This record gives sequence, C-alpha cells and structure tokens, in this order.
Amino acid sequence: TTFRVESVVAEEKRKEEDEQQHSELKVMVKGWISVASGAVLKTSDEALLKYVHDGVPVLAIHGDQDVMGKKVTERLVELTKAKGVELEGRHPVYLDSPDEFVMEVIKFMEENGL
Repeated sequence: TTFRVESVVAEEKRKEEDEQQHSELKVMVKGWISVASGAVLKTSDEALLKYVHDGVPVLAIHGDQDVMGKKVTERLVELTKAKGVELEGRHPVYLDSPDEFVMEVIKFMEENGL
C-alpha cells in the first residue's frame, strides 16, 4: 500500500512538472521554424504535439535536394499541421536560397502575428 501511494504521488508530481514545462513553453516559444532538423525524426510524437497543444505555429523549410529535410518537413506537416516549404537548394537551404528563405520566414511571421 505504501508503494502504491508513493507511486501515485510521484505520478502527480510528474504531471505538475509537465504542466509547468507547457506553461514555460507558451511564454518562451511563439513560433518554431524547422530548417531540416534531423532531430525531428528522433523526437516522439508526444513531444512534437506539445507545440500543437500550446498553439505554437510551425514552419518547416527544406531544400529540394535535401532528402532528410523533406522527410522532416513531411513529418511536421502531418503531425503538427506545420506549413511546409520547399525551396531550391541543398542542406542548409538558407545558404542556397537566402532571399527566398527570408521571404518565407517573414511571411510566416506575419501570417501568425509573430
């Protein structure tokens, strides 16, 4: 019985910590721009969905020659309803298409009031 009570208390504490992290995320992150971040492919659905639950808009940009970047964008679009953009270039696309990259970022920020 003691173990069960301790387990319930530990679970409640974990939930409180998760809620605190969500609250901090809302304050710190107003938008996320993913530039072919390979880490996205290793991140759990649950972690990525925190952005959706917190109302954080996501922009995923990759180059047309960046195979992994395209996979990242596809995952973010499917899971988080991110805005996906493909520009001409390799990884990192902001070096191959800097003007287009900046234009997409500005447009995304304006569309989302950032």
